[in-house]
Amino acid sequence: AACDAWLLQYSKRTASFNRSLAADLMLKTNPKFVLRNHLAELAIRQAKLKDFSGVETLLRLLESPFDEHPGFESYADFPPDWAGGIEISCSS
Repeated sequence: AACDAWLLQYSKRTASFNRSLAADLMLKTNPKFVLRNHLAELAIRQAKLKDFSGVETLLRLLESPFDEHPGFESYADFPPDWAGGIEISCSS
């Protein structure tokens, strides 16, 4: 019920928005590329084997996260199923 109330309020508030301008603003505000646990995990695994290409790729993407990076669309995709088992800790 709380979600329904919020959605109704959101719909009313955004009804007068220019959808094209709103979409453009969202693209400028929300980065396409963010550091995700599974991407970091893969880069760490490679780095442990002295292959730093994964770290270098992540660095390039995260240095310009709002830009398009042809060929790297998978880095902005949903995590794979195996990534659901990644456990992280702030103290690790």
